[in-house]
Amino acid sequence: MRHQIRQFASVAGLAALETLRQPVFLLAATTCLAMIALLPVAITHTLGEAEKMVRDSALALQFVFGLVLGAYAACASLTHEIRRGTAATVLTKPISRSLFFLAKFTGILLIIAGFSATAIMATLLSVRTTLAHYGFDWWGAGPLLAAILLAHLLAGIRNFFSQRPFVSSASVLLAAAVTTAFVVSGLHAPAGAPEAFGAAFSWRIVPAGVLVAMAVSVLTALAMTLAIRLDIVPTLSICSFVFMAGLVSDYVFGRHAADHNLALVLHRILPNWQHFWMADALSGRGTIPWTYVAAASGYALLYLAGVLCLGMLVFRNTEVRA
Repeated sequence: MRHQIRQFASVAGLAALETLRQPVFLLAATTCLAMIALLPVAITHTLGEAEKMVRDSALALQFVFGLVLGAYAACASLTHEIRRGTAATVLTKPISRSLFFLAKFTGILLIIAGFSATAIMATLLSVRTTLAHYGFDWWGAGPLLAAILLAHLLAGIRNFFSQRPFVSSASVLLAAAVTTAFVVSGLHAPAGAPEAFGAAFSWRIVPAGVLVAMAVSVLTALAMTLAIRLDIVPTLSICSFVFMAGLVSDYVFGRHAADHNLALVLHRILPNWQHFWMADALSGRGTIPWTYVAAASGYALLYLAGVLCLGMLVFRNTEVRA
């Protein structure tokens, strides 16, 4: 049992490290965070809805970029290893295919979870900028923009003097710098606000960001299953189709489910992303109860289990050549 745990941890760690070394991951993560930071400036005609527009746009960016990163990481970690013969080399050792597949997914999921946490912190910082009346609170987006620039600068300096890989260093430093910016901003309360940490943050955004992270994890599991046989373009295309179909599942299939068996089957099979997209519940002074987040996590775990079981079955019957 200990040997299997060590094998699982080793494969998961290598998958996480390989994901961090992908230039596309760093480029997409940096672009997502920079766009979130610039939302308060880019959105000009707010009509009194600045907070809502920035919040919804930031959550949408987290969703879309999470989909892209999950699909690309799955193909980079699984499809390319199968084609290069690296997977066959690993599988010649006493390691089961199911353990290999689940460990790969776990390593990628850890990185996607880190990206989601960073995006949620960036959203809180960006929304803080819009909460100031008749102006911008630059203790929100200001530290976030500085963190993005500083992370890349430090990674470049580290690469120049110690020859450390730039991409993986920049990815780790980016998460650390955004976390530091979040802490610094939380410690600096605006005039007239309580001195408690994060008094200027709209904490009710956090459950919405967690729900989006759950949806991204489901899409990542789907991408892992598809990556066994398909490359990045068809995998991303199918994941995008499932994403769009799931968004309209209630309207297109749900209202006909009682009358047509095909509509009922499609409505049950397709993941309903409306369970995870609860930004509208935050309108006004609305909140998302954590009890709802717990219920949605049950739905996500069941869907994850089903998709991963299908993936293990497909991977077990896939020929892996050296």
